[in-house]
Amino acid sequence: MSDKNRREQATAQTTIVEETSLEGIGLHTGCKTKLTFRPAPANSGIRFFRTDLPGTPMIPARLGFVVATVRGTNLGLHEAKVHTVEHVLSAATGLGIDNLDILVTANEPPAMDGSALPFFKALLSAGLKTFPEAPKRLLTIPGEVTYEDKGSTYRATPSDRFEIDATLIHDHPLVPKLNLKFRLDQGDYAAQIAPARTFCFEHEVQFLKSQGLAQGGSLENAVVIGRDKFHTNAEGLRFPDEFVRHKVLDLIGDLTLIGRSLLNVKIETVRCGHAHNIEFAKRLNEAATKMRRQPIGVTE
Repeated sequence: MSDKNRREQATAQTTIVEETSLEGIGLHTGCKTKLTFRPAPANSGIRFFRTDLPGTPMIPARLGFVVATVRGTNLGLHEAKVHTVEHVLSAATGLGIDNLDILVTANEPPAMDGSALPFFKALLSAGLKTFPEAPKRLLTIPGEVTYEDKGSTYRATPSDRFEIDATLIHDHPLVPKLNLKFRLDQGDYAAQIAPARTFCFEHEVQFLKSQGLAQGGSLENAVVIGRDKFHTNAEGLRFPDEFVRHKVLDLIGDLTLIGRSLLNVKIETVRCGHAHNIEFAKRLNEAATKMRRQPIGVTE
């Protein structure tokens, strides 16, 4: 990418140039599904469309449409729902995409390999274009924003670029504590975050399936942490710390639901997860909204 294009993508809204599609099965629903990315106009944001339902209902990818956060982030509007949107949204933010229409033929995007990489590659191959007349809508916070609940903590501060310092802690001998510091850049996201796959613990598998979850899960799209070893496909782990990298992937996807570019914030978190990600995103959104409404020259 040229320096000029980088500068434009840092300041102007973006979308893709061409339509592109992927097919597979949903991670939790197990449904066969096709996902199609389409260019979207400036200021439209990211939107999901259920093409299998009458009228092709649209669901905005925004915090106000989150309906569930159990083992994934689900969106809904009236009867239309889309499950497990975080990997797709993470890929879009990893590429700096602001406007995108996402069409799905079932109630969940395809799991692909359990990471964001197939979506990232598809979007990149579709080409990116900017809207020079439409500046990015940046998430800008006035100062520190914190959230804490049930051992999970989050702290956000203003920054000159998007940074994450994430720590994953589990009471398990194979993954007792993992930490990752990451600064968002398209190339670094593609190499360090997008390939990290979703995971679960072996003792959770039967329970998840009994709850109607992980119906499409397999070692082709997830890593299973056993009592004394990792269960994977022939590829093995992609990173020694793949699990915390995937948590960062999920966090980026969940924060995308704020609807603003994440270029001006640093986040430190311990034990992040979908439900807490969404609550923290709401705090960030509230702080940013309050700042935008504050009259110029007025301080508290």
